[in-house]
Amino acid sequence: AYAIENGRLGAPLKGATLIGNGPDVLTRVTLVGNDLKLDEGVGTCGKEGQSVPVGVGQPTLKIESLTVGGTA
Repeated sequence: AYAIENGRLGAPLKGATLIGNGPDVLTRVTLVGNDLKLDEGVGTCGKEGQSVPVGVGQPTLKIESLTVGGTA
């Protein structure tokens, strides 16, 4: 997470904790970057003795009015 100050990208927030309801936060996405990155080394998902490798990823997002705790 980065601070946005006077409309410009500011300093990164260290130890940031994002607070909110996931589905509600998704309704407040105002910009989506073209920098999609995937992390394929997350682990596996499985049931009944079967497993499949899984990964996660997303592009940079701008979210209006998100509560963030941390230090700059």
